[in-house]
Amino acid sequence: MTSTPTHRRTRYGALMALLIALISLTGCGFQLKGTSQEGEAQWAGVTMRLISVDPRSELTREVTRELAAMKISLTDEIDTPTRLTLREERFEQRNVSLTAQARAAEMELTLSVDFLLQQADTLPLEGAARVSQQMLNDHRNVVGKTEEMRLLREEMRRDLAAQVVRRVSRGLRSEEHTSELQS
Repeated sequence: MTSTPTHRRTRYGALMALLIALISLTGCGFQLKGTSQEGEAQWAGVTMRLISVDPRSELTREVTRELAAMKISLTDEIDTPTRLTLREERFEQRNVSLTAQARAAEMELTLSVDFLLQQADTLPLEGAARVSQQMLNDHRNVVGKTEEMRLLREEMRRDLAAQVVRRVSRGLRSEEHTSELQS
């Protein structure tokens, strides 16, 4: 197939329009939510105590990693004015659909945790985070299903930790704005 001059011009025009749109989008300051670099600098210097029902759990490790990525320093000092308390992690599994033999064909996995953010001179902020995933159930491949469930739980734990930290950072931000308004 040979390209005609009209086809080339149309293609060239479409590429130019796309290029102009991309330049305009980046030039206007558009950013996806949560991708700002100034957010990390905003929390640099904030010290927080992380209290967990299970300090050696995978979720506690993931939350610690997320807080460190935001440049929030963690301490074990009891008199720290900002404290984040993680309650027990809950994992639930339920059948979504069944096969003709009354076996689970699809399952829904849910991982959730309650948390509490306490800051000096403010009301505590209670919250809950929850992540759900659906998984196909192959009753003939038990080992593969077990490995897939383990991998899904790891991924869900990372998502849950990120969700907790996002909510905590919003809580810190709202408390910061409240104190600025009172000043």
